Amino acid sequence: MRRLIVPSSLLFLAASLCVIAMLSPAGAAGSVPHIICPQQRAGVITCCPPPTNGAHKTNGAKSSPRIVPCCPVPTNCCPQSSGTCCAQTACCATPCTPGALTIASSPDPSTAGRKVVISGGLTSNPAVAGTTVVLWRELSGQSTFHQAGQTTTDSAGQYKFTLSAGMVNADQQWYVTANGVQSPTLHQLVNAVVGLTGLHNILVRHAMLLRGHVTPSHAGQDVLVEQRKGSQWTVIARPRLGHASNYGVMHRFVRAGTVVLRTVLPGDARNDRSGSSTLTVTVNP
Repeated sequence: MRRLIVPSSLLFLAASLCVIAMLSPAGAAGSVPHIICPQQRAGVITCCPPPTNGAHKTNGAKSSPRIVPCCPVPTNCCPQSSGTCCAQTACCATPCTPGALTIASSPDPSTAGRKVVISGGLTSNPAVAGTTVVLWRELSGQSTFHQAGQTTTDSAGQYKFTLSAGMVNADQQWYVTANGVQSPTLHQLVNAVVGLTGLHNILVRHAMLLRGHVTPSHAGQDVLVEQRKGSQWTVIARPRLGHASNYGVMHRFVRAGTVVLRTVLPGDARNDRSGSSTLTVTVNP
């Protein structure tokens, strides 16, 4: 019979120590185990599992554990008034209500190579500061999300990730997680940077070189050089991007006057439809 009673006694002792540690004042810390709860917040005690370090020996005699560790990723919470200590897999009398998690990006759509800010907040009452927020993203062409960053909420429960220049070059999806809550998935559209250069003055029927570069690389794809005619744009050339994502094409204007040109990269799986700045050319007779 003693073999059946001893394990239950040890579990009862561990649970008792955890409860006493939660309810006892700071002045009594020297006589009971210390509870380490780095994620503890006002009014809520993070649930801890039974002590995992167990009793240790001092000069051959067993003694009680001095530290009761908290769950590294708590899934349940107990009201401070209940004094309940829960195992990580157990249910507390009152489970946590984590609230909603929001997400937004700025700018959206963005431009390849430019800074992007992902921000939002963890809604709760009161607001919780110091909550870990993890950013996840799935790049165009990928089928899984990967962790892209980690931060904590401020005193208002808000968070922000600043993605520096060069980090966002193609369409991608984002979401964040915090306290076991996941935000909606945000689809970030990214415009490519399309260049167009050429002379600003040319004689009618004289050949003119129009050239440019596309970032990120779309080597092997065609771009459209267009001329504005009234309120419409007409394609006048379809050069192909070389291995360095550059293009060049010769063109002759058969009539004198002022023409406005642009280059367009058709949208694809990597970037949204993107256009260059306009180029104004005076065609002299």
